[in-house]
Amino acid sequence: MGTPTTVLAGTAVLAMCMAGSVGEAASTLDGWPAQTRYLSNDAPFVVFGVTPTQVQRKARHLQLTFIATDRLSQVQVFPFVRTGPGAPAPLNRPVSCGPRDAGSWSCAIPVDHLLAERDGPRGELGLRIEAHGDARNPAEHSTVVVILPLSD
Repeated sequence: MGTPTTVLAGTAVLAMCMAGSVGEAASTLDGWPAQTRYLSNDAPFVVFGVTPTQVQRKARHLQLTFIATDRLSQVQVFPFVRTGPGAPAPLNRPVSCGPRDAGSWSCAIPVDHLLAERDGPRGELGLRIEAHGDARNPAEHSTVVVILPLSD
């Protein structure tokens, strides 16, 4: 790991630790109980974390922290809610978190409207993150899904 990468990683750790807001659940460095899954990873993009890592129904937004190792032409986040794993999950309007230059970035994702629509005591809130590197190269694309449990 070279010096620029180490500096970016250190900056991202600091940003993630500071991203939680008052009254929300604390985050852990591994993101537990949230789960992050890369469906594809060909853009210069790494999800560093989402805070809080467990969502209370009164939450207003989530904080996505990510690292761009090179310029990103577009970063879009599609939030969704579902009753549990494998349940239908219609995607909502995307939240734009880019374009971004190389570096560590944070982006607020509004979720209060989604949580207000959710019935029942259990469920999950998810973020489908689509990141694109060079817009002229469609192969530079990453898709990441982050799933967070809901609590009352």
